[in-house]
Amino acid sequence: MRLSESTQHLLSLVCLSCILASCYSFTGGRLPAHLRTVALSPVVDNTGFGVPMYREYLMQQLVRRLPQETPLQLTTGQADSRLTVWMQRISDLTQAVRPGEVERERRAEVALEVEFYDAVQRRTLWRRTFVRSEVYDLAGGQAARERTLLRVLDALCDDIVLAIVSLW
Repeated sequence: MRLSESTQHLLSLVCLSCILASCYSFTGGRLPAHLRTVALSPVVDNTGFGVPMYREYLMQQLVRRLPQETPLQLTTGQADSRLTVWMQRISDLTQAVRPGEVERERRAEVALEVEFYDAVQRRTLWRRTFVRSEVYDLAGGQAARERTLLRVLDALCDDIVLAIVSLW
């Protein structure tokens, strides 16, 4: 069976595409092989918000998730790496309200400064600011704001864990 010239070109193109695709790989950042343990410094609250529950919640989530979602083992003593988190800001912000309207929603926002330090090579692997926010309905009162802030802290914890495993 003889293939037409256009079919042969198409097959050649498909084969070439497969070969080139197999050569390409996305490696991204990776944790250095010498990092096996991490010490988590207590979360520092610089917000002035006055609710220690949020600092404690973030610390609990990091303690739970670091060993589950990263190859690092959490330790309280000497460690190959150190994670330090400073809560910089917790804001309860007004959403856009037109003149004459009653405010119905607010935006809860949290900003963290985080440093991941390589204690073996004595260098900072990364230091960055993470900011997340979410809108909540004022009709839900204080409970709605607290639930929203906890969801924001969970999302920030996701960001931190992802930054550790991808080293960005």
